[in-house]
Amino acid sequence: MDRPSKRPRLSMACNICRQRKVKCDAEYPKCRNCRLRNQQCLTTDPQRPGVTGIREWLDIPDKQTPQNEDQSQLPAGGDQNHQEATDTPQKLSPNEVSPVHHPFDISFNVEHGTDKVKIMGGSSSQCLAKSLDVYFKAARLKPVSGCFRYGMRHAEELDLPLSLSLPELPDRDRRDRYLSAYISRIHTLYPIFNTTRLRVGTDLFATAGGFTNLPRDQIPRIVSAYLMMSLGADEIGQGATVDGDRYLQAAACLLSHVIIIPYLPTVQTLLLFTMAYRGRNQEGLAWQTLGMAIRTAYTLGINRSSTSNSEGKNIERRVWAVCWCLEKLMHLESGRPTVIGYQHPKPEDALGESKYLQWHIELGEYQGNISHHIYSYQSGARDVRQILSDTARLDRELLSWANRVPTDLRPGSDIFCADEEFHAAAFLSIQYHSTLISLHRAALIAPTSSFEEEVARYCSDKPSQFRMRHGESICVSSARAIAKLSVQLSERKADSQIITAAPSLLACIVLAIYLIKHPGSRLQAMDLQLLKACLEYSSQHLSRYETDPRFIEGIATIYEQCSTHLRSWSAGEAKRRPHSQDSTTKHNPLPTPAVDDSLPPWRITEVMQPSDLHKQSSGGYPSQRVIQSAISSPPIDHGHDHLDSLGFSSASMLDGFVAEGVNVDQVFPFEGYNVEELWNWMGCLDSPGSMPDIR
Repeated sequence: MDRPSKRPRLSMACNICRQRKVKCDAEYPKCRNCRLRNQQCLTTDPQRPGVTGIREWLDIPDKQTPQNEDQSQLPAGGDQNHQEATDTPQKLSPNEVSPVHHPFDISFNVEHGTDKVKIMGGSSSQCLAKSLDVYFKAARLKPVSGCFRYGMRHAEELDLPLSLSLPELPDRDRRDRYLSAYISRIHTLYPIFNTTRLRVGTDLFATAGGFTNLPRDQIPRIVSAYLMMSLGADEIGQGATVDGDRYLQAAACLLSHVIIIPYLPTVQTLLLFTMAYRGRNQEGLAWQTLGMAIRTAYTLGINRSSTSNSEGKNIERRVWAVCWCLEKLMHLESGRPTVIGYQHPKPEDALGESKYLQWHIELGEYQGNISHHIYSYQSGARDVRQILSDTARLDRELLSWANRVPTDLRPGSDIFCADEEFHAAAFLSIQYHSTLISLHRAALIAPTSSFEEEVARYCSDKPSQFRMRHGESICVSSARAIAKLSVQLSERKADSQIITAAPSLLACIVLAIYLIKHPGSRLQAMDLQLLKACLEYSSQHLSRYETDPRFIEGIATIYEQCSTHLRSWSAGEAKRRPHSQDSTTKHNPLPTPAVDDSLPPWRITEVMQPSDLHKQSSGGYPSQRVIQSAISSPPIDHGHDHLDSLGFSSASMLDGFVAEGVNVDQVFPFEGYNVEELWNWMGCLDSPGSMPDIR
């Protein structure tokens, strides 16, 4: 049997291991020797004694197979990054923190050998995925966060023809269905138009036809009509449809014509772009269009308070409120720099008929406060007591918001409402639980006992000390709630463009961390099945929108590795405690449910062509045969590990690793880290600050 591939080595051992002249195992954030002795694990360079920092976690670069002799003479993208990483510390002054303080590379190339570089922020999905990697490595399992690179191009880029496309609006029947779907399912949460004028204007465009000679002032309005047709078609089809693609592409081709007419219709159009791209899991594009909408709104002054109750002012208030809500939500999800300053007050309460938008605004206020709490403080600016106190205060505020929502729609409880409102209520509930996970994420990755001891030491006089002690349970309960809502959305065929795959992926990561940390939990079987169901929902959601199949395959390995780890742990426990020596056997305990060791049904084992996942009708539900055919495809031949056109290896996520769950390192990887150190570990190297207020 082939030996597993060697683990990555560091350039030098830590200071303690060098002093003791013992082997350093290159674990992050602490080597095993330092964890066992609860010592600080630091690495200094003897050649540059003025530069100190925590030992760096080095990732293995993608294997590269030379295609020809000339290629070997050109520097690869990974080599360039490595050279930059090694050269950077030489430029730092002794008072500056070394870049190796950050637990993982904060930037990487989308395409090797190009200048396409993206920064990974301190968002909950990113930092918890890296934390899951740490636990997987401790269990001798394959890290999975590397698969996120395959989803980046879909989230950030768009393929458009160089020529404009100006399709006619659909016939009256389809136009009415698409517009009705938009108004009943999206406008209820984001009411940025007058619906009566909306229908009249759309009908006028449909009857006029021939948009080639359209006046420039009407371009934002026809683009809005295209986007509403796209959103409505995808809303009815529960995924990407032919009409949805056609009208979204036509709108995107006209984006440059829209932004040079910076008035209210342009802000409304840019918000529709944001909704459409978010619905297709293209959050990077949505973030760009949202930023343009907010900056244009600032130039119009619609962010300012006004006592007027005219219809025009009411529309402006709602438009600004939607800008504000989406920005707070996406800032917390991504960790990217915000456009709306932290000090900017929430929009006015007089927003008319939309109760869901009002609740969204109130939640957005707390999401903004939590983003400030997570992203805006530099390392060392707060001590453990302050971090825990701020977390407890924000937790109480979130609970108070949930208690103001009516019982039947309250996040954290079962939702009882009309079918046409379920998606909006589920959206708010999912956002609430995602926010709770972001707030308590340090408790999730920390060793449970040490975290509880710190809370008892610093927060014993706080009224919420018991909730703080059980922050890990709060995260897991929220992940279970998101998984349950995801399954309900799928079963009720109530999925919507306002709900992305990001929260369900976050829930999967949280459940996986908990299962690795607590393999002996009595709820193990339930959590594993929830993880499986939530991953299935996420995979199906992503596969509807031409997401790179390698990303879907990568996240599917989360379930496989958790299942493997639990089976190995159970086998090890059975060997350590044979029934003949177990004093509890005479009590005839109930049998423990067996862990399902079958492969997940959504596992995609070959790289699919995007067109295969995209052949759907313009009005009906997505074809299940298309997804199922991709699932049941034959496996990839991994005999030759090669690079594709993007410079990525096409090998399986599990190649080169052996499931060695029996040899699990029982020492928690974050043992010895206090709350402040964990908080800094999860944050960005450069905390994103707010953009200047251009009002």
